[in-house]
Amino acid sequence: MDSADKAKKDFFISYTGADEQIASWIGCTLEDAGYDVVLQAWDMRQAGRSVIGNIDEAAINCARTIAVISPEYFASKFTVPEWQTAMHSDPTGQKGLLIPVIVRPHEIDGVMKRLAYISFIGLDEDQAETALLNGVSTDKRFKPATKPAYTLNRAKKKPRFPGTLPDHHNLPHRNPNFSGREQLLLNLRESLTKGQKTALTQQALYGLGGIGKTQLAVEYVYRHSASYEVIWWIRSEEPSTLASDYAGLALELDLPEKEEANQALVVQSVMRWLERNSDWLLIFDNARDADSIRSFLPRSAIGHVLITSRNPDWKSVGNPLQIEVWERSESVEFLLKRTGRTDDAGADALAEALGDLPLALEQAAAYCDNKKKSFADYLTLFNTRRAELWNREKAPDGYHDTVATTWSLAFEEIRKVPMAEELLSLCSVVAPDAIPRTLLNKALADYTKAVKKAKSVDEFVIDEAYEALRSYSLITLEEKFVTVHRLVQSVVRDQMGDDFIVQYRQVMVQALGEQFPQEGYREYSCWVECAMLLPHAQTLLEDDQYDHDVVWLTRSFLLGGLAGYHYGRGLYAETEPLLRRSLEITEKQLGLDHFEVLKTLNNLGLSLKSQGKYQDAEELIRCVLEIKEKNMDMDDPSIATSLINLATVLLDQGEIIEAEVSLRRALKIRENLYGLDNPDVALNLNNLAELLRLKGENGEAEPLYRRSLAIREKHYEPDHPLIATSLNNLGLLLTSEGKCSEAELLLRRALAICEKQLGSDHPNTQTVKANLDTLLRLMQSAQD
Repeated sequence: MDSADKAKKDFFISYTGADEQIASWIGCTLEDAGYDVVLQAWDMRQAGRSVIGNIDEAAINCARTIAVISPEYFASKFTVPEWQTAMHSDPTGQKGLLIPVIVRPHEIDGVMKRLAYISFIGLDEDQAETALLNGVSTDKRFKPATKPAYTLNRAKKKPRFPGTLPDHHNLPHRNPNFSGREQLLLNLRESLTKGQKTALTQQALYGLGGIGKTQLAVEYVYRHSASYEVIWWIRSEEPSTLASDYAGLALELDLPEKEEANQALVVQSVMRWLERNSDWLLIFDNARDADSIRSFLPRSAIGHVLITSRNPDWKSVGNPLQIEVWERSESVEFLLKRTGRTDDAGADALAEALGDLPLALEQAAAYCDNKKKSFADYLTLFNTRRAELWNREKAPDGYHDTVATTWSLAFEEIRKVPMAEELLSLCSVVAPDAIPRTLLNKALADYTKAVKKAKSVDEFVIDEAYEALRSYSLITLEEKFVTVHRLVQSVVRDQMGDDFIVQYRQVMVQALGEQFPQEGYREYSCWVECAMLLPHAQTLLEDDQYDHDVVWLTRSFLLGGLAGYHYGRGLYAETEPLLRRSLEITEKQLGLDHFEVLKTLNNLGLSLKSQGKYQDAEELIRCVLEIKEKNMDMDDPSIATSLINLATVLLDQGEIIEAEVSLRRALKIRENLYGLDNPDVALNLNNLAELLRLKGENGEAEPLYRRSLAIREKHYEPDHPLIATSLNNLGLLLTSEGKCSEAELLLRRALAICEKQLGSDHPNTQTVKANLDTLLRLMQSAQD
C-alpha cells in the first residue's frame, strides 16, 4: 500500500435519509472495530459548506464505500454518483472497493448485482455485527467450523407421496364434505410459492365468522402437505393458547429447550429453529390482529405462514386475502353433494335464504340429512321458527360454533365501543348490501337525539364504531357504503327483540324518508340516488303492520317517493299498490280534503291512466278537482294541474271538447301566474298542441309545439327527457304534413335522448322508436 492509500479513511458510508439510523449503527460498529469511517450525519454538518461537495470529496478520499441498500437507495438520485465513483475505480469488483449491505428487503440488479454483498435480513444485532465485520475483512477466511456433509452421488431423499403428512404436524382432521373454493386454493398456493428471495410468504385469510376460513386453510394444508416437513397449527384467538401451541413445537422437534420452565425461552428456541430451517408451514388460526402474533413470526422467508382471522388489517405482516361467501353454484353443489339430493331448485332457494354462508349451509345440510327433511321443509322452519331451529342445531363437523353462536364474542366486544351496537342494529333493519353511510349516519344522529337525548354524535365516535364492526368482519366497510351479511342481520334482530326492532325501524324510516327524492316521476337526474336507496326502502316497507305508527307521515312520503320513481321509469303497475297504501295511511290520519291526501289521489289517478284504466282514473281526478275548486281560489296553480290531468285522461277516451276547455283554462291560469316563459307553461302548451293535432288543426298546433320546445331547451339540459317528448310530438306532426326530413332529425334526436336517459325498454323510448320506424317506412315507400 502506498502513502496515498494510507492517508485515506477506511470507509465512506453511502445511504439515504430513510436509513440514517442503521447507517450510524454500521459506522459505530466499524469504528469500534478499529476502522475509520466518513458518515454524512457525523462529518458533513458544517454551516455554509455544500453537503453534495463534501460527499463527493469523501467518496474519493476513502479507500472503500459501503452502500446501505434498501428500496429507497436506488430511487435516490443523490446516491448514484457515490456508488458509481467506487465502481469506476473497481469496475470488475476484484478489489472490493464497493460493499453492498442489504438492510431492508430489496433485490439488487444492474452492475452491482455481480458483487458479493452483506445481508442483515433476518439477523439479530449480534448476527448482523458478525456478518458486517466478516464481510469487510480483507484477510478473513470463511472456513466452516464443522466439516460439511458429503453430497456427491448421495441418494436423494424420495419425495413423499402427495397427500401424505410429514412426521411433524398437529393438524385437525380434514373436512370430508369440503366443496368449492378451487380458485381461492390456486391463488393461495401461488401467493405462498412466488419464489422471490424477498417475497412475503405470509398469507392472511380474513372474513366473517362462519365464512369458511379455517376450513379453507385445512384443505390447503392437506392438498400440499407433501411440500412441507413441518406443519404446525396454532390456536391464536387467546394469548395463552397462542404461546402454548407455538412452544409445543419445541417438544415436537425435540429441541434442547423443550423442558424449559420459562415459556418465553422455549418460544425463542422455536423461532431460531424456524429461521434456520426451511420447508415448514405455520398456521395461526383465528388470530385477533397483527400485533397479537407479530412476535411469533419468523424473521426469514424460507418457510410459509398462513393466518386466518376476522380482522382485515394484515398488510403490515403479510398479504391479506378476503374470503367471501360461496358462489351460488358452489352452494347448490355442496347441498346436493352433502345430502345426496337432486332438488336443484330447492337447494337454490335455501342457499338464497342463507346468504351462501358455508357454516349455515353445513348446518342446514346436516339437519336435512339427519332429520330426513326436504330443503323446502327446512326453509319453512327457517322462515317461521328460526331462533328455535338454530337453538336445536349442533355445530357441524370441523366447526366450533353454530350460526347462532359464532358471532357471540364479536357482539360482546363491540358493546364496549360507543355507538357500535346501535350502528349494527340500524344495519340489521335494512337491505344487507350497499347501505349508504350517509343514511346510517343520519339515522344514528336521529337515534341519539330521540333515544339517548344527546344533541349529536362526534365524528370520531362514529368512525370508531365503524372500525369496531369492521375489525370483526361483521360489516364490509367502503368509503360510501356498508355491507352486512343477511344472517348477521338475522342474529342481531333475534337478540334485539320486537320492541327494539320497531324502534330502529322507525328511526331508519325517518332518515330514509328525508333522503329519498320525491321528484323521481319527472327528474331523471335523481334516479341514481333513488336506485341506491330503493332496496332499503323496500325492506323497511315490506310489512304494513307498522303503517300507522309514530312515523306514519314519513312512511307515507316514502311510499309516494317510491311510486314516483317507478312512474318515472315507466313501471306503472308497481306504482298503484304503493299509492293505495300511502292513501290509506294519510286519509285515515288527515281526512279526504287534506292537501297530502289530494296529492296522492291525483298520483293514483295518473297511475291508473298509464295502465289504461281510464274510467277509474277519470273518477279519481274529477274527485280531486271538485275538492280543490270547493276549497281553493279558482286561479290556484294546483287547480291548473288537476285540469291538465283531467284533460289527458279525457283525450285518451276521445272526449276532445271537454279536454280542450280544461287545457285552455289551465293555460290561462299558468300564464297569469308564471308568465309566458315557464316550464309549467311549456307542459300546458305541449298538451294543447297534442289535442289540436288530434283534431287535425296542425296550423295552430305547430307553433305551440315549437314554443313548448323552445322553453324546455332554455330551461333544461339538452338531453332531458321532456325535450325528447317535445321533439317526438313535433316530429309526429311534421310527419303528418309530409315534412319528413325535419321530422326524421327530430325523432332521431328524441330517440337518442330516451335511450340514453330512460333505457331502451322504457315505454317512452318504445313509443319514439315506433314513430321513427313508421316515418322511415313512409319515406321508403315514397322512394319506391
